[in-house]
Amino acid sequence: MKEFCAVIAGGTNSGFENIEKASFIIACDKGYEYALINNIRPDLLIGDFDSYKGELPNDIPTLKLSEEKDDTDTMSAIRYCIAKGFKHIVLYCALGGRLDHFYANIQAGAYAARHGTQVKMFDNNNVIYIISNCYLTIPKKEGYSLSIFSLSDTCENVSIKGTKYSLDNETLNNTFPIGVSNEWIDDAIIKVGNGILIIMLSKL
Repeated sequence: MKEFCAVIAGGTNSGFENIEKASFIIACDKGYEYALINNIRPDLLIGDFDSYKGELPNDIPTLKLSEEKDDTDTMSAIRYCIAKGFKHIVLYCALGGRLDHFYANIQAGAYAARHGTQVKMFDNNNVIYIISNCYLTIPKKEGYSLSIFSLSDTCENVSIKGTKYSLDNETLNNTFPIGVSNEWIDDAIIKVGNGILIIMLSKL
């Protein structure tokens, strides 16, 4: 089912798993270069295009941003997805590269979660989910650790089952990493109430 918006950012080119299932594809600045390399045709281009130096196509709608702006190109794409009513966003090429841009992508994901949209991003060694007020079932992934952290000041009613260390309606805060490096027993079922939770699967 085509139900998510794909956003191609400008981090490390790290694969395009299931992008053919996206309902809509946005390429942000250098993300358009990655799209070209991988024969992906975006539905929209967004950016100030300070990283992509090639010619822009005439047959793809383009939202040209000023170089002097508050939002990153990826944040502008996140806002667009939310405005169009998408409840799931997959960020491609959002990890690696500059650390400041990686953290900006995490914050953009937190913004989306606060507005009721789940975000996923990944590279060859990591998978990240950012959620709020919902639950998520993650299939057991051998060779990966599973960690959860509060991105907001607190996350309330956090539960996790299917792992060696479980939680039942606990409160997490963003100054104590109690959720790091859990171990799989079965598929993990993770729930959070108020607050923004980040889930990280990292290759061991």
